[in-house]
Amino acid sequence: MRRTMVIVMVLGIFITGIWSSTPAFALILSSGEDAIAQESYDKRKPTLDIANKAAAKKGATLESLSKACGVMLIRIGSVLSGQAPLEKKLQGCLEENLGLSSGTLSPLNTPPVRWNIGSIYRIHEATDVYGPAIQRWMNEHFGDAIMSAISFTVEVEEGKSHGQKTIRIIYEGKALSYSDDAYWTKE
Repeated sequence: MRRTMVIVMVLGIFITGIWSSTPAFALILSSGEDAIAQESYDKRKPTLDIANKAAAKKGATLESLSKACGVMLIRIGSVLSGQAPLEKKLQGCLEENLGLSSGTLSPLNTPPVRWNIGSIYRIHEATDVYGPAIQRWMNEHFGDAIMSAISFTVEVEEGKSHGQKTIRIIYEGKALSYSDDAYWTKE
């Protein structure tokens, strides 16, 4: 339960910046690095489409793929959104669980060129890399929803992972659903 709560809270780190910083929404290329990042994403997109269509067809979620492959769900999501390189061991597991032929996902093995190269604000970089995966997780758990940044808290604490000091930022906000058809009917 605590882990799920932490994951939901961490979602807030990224969700507020998703609309302006992910490849799907970045409409203006502001630098040479952005153009290179767009080219990298465009090369990966056909393979990402194959993988994500296969996942949808099989009803595979980030959680089910995470359990099957023994890799944290955010890593799975960042690979399937084109923001992290796909390592060989995970490739085999994903191909098997998505019903894809061996080697189908090979184009995702090379590291992507990411937006905001050299960014001072690493939270923006984290949003670029993990935001699409977090949004996908939110959709799987809350449907068509966002996290409120009005009814909202933030905590920062020191942690430890793999023997190193870490920084933990926890955003917590209400899960707010977008309006459904019932809202849009005339009274």
